[in-house]
Amino acid sequence: MASVEGSDHSNPTHTQSTRPISNSNAQTNSPNPFLLSASENLGNILVTQPLLGMKNYQSWSRAMVLALTAKKKIGFVNGKIEKPTVDSPLYEDWESCNTMVLSWLINLMHFDVSSGIIYCKTAREMWLELQRVFSQGNGPKIYNLQQEISQITQSQLSMTEYYSKFKKLWINYFIMNLC
Repeated sequence: MASVEGSDHSNPTHTQSTRPISNSNAQTNSPNPFLLSASENLGNILVTQPLLGMKNYQSWSRAMVLALTAKKKIGFVNGKIEKPTVDSPLYEDWESCNTMVLSWLINLMHFDVSSGIIYCKTAREMWLELQRVFSQGNGPKIYNLQQEISQITQSQLSMTEYYSKFKKLWINYFIMNLC
């Protein structure tokens, strides 16, 4: 029932308090990094574009940093939240959150990208591997592939062998440019 001006303010169901509700368990200045809200699940989509490779790594990683920071989970990828020992009372909570962040990362990658790093054990390990692979260009490899494609000839190869060789080079070139 909504409160109306002039209503009986002695009845607590009709008044609205302007004082903040205090919760002894809440610490707004130092949030629990292991806290997962009910709305957070393995299928959450944190950014609109999946990681395709080098082509969009910079913008994707920036969007992920913003999303993970907003969710108070950035420490799992930047190394500020370290893995506790297995006998620590925090280990299960850390493992749960790490698994959640790993799932978010994997779900926000193109299959060709995720298939190469899906077995990383920590979100930090996966983040560093993505950084290693995609943060720098691979110009010399692309140049060599361009050269091989431009110089390929059928010569003594059968049509099937020639086509297979050309297709392999073309796919590698495409993946390098995708990355």
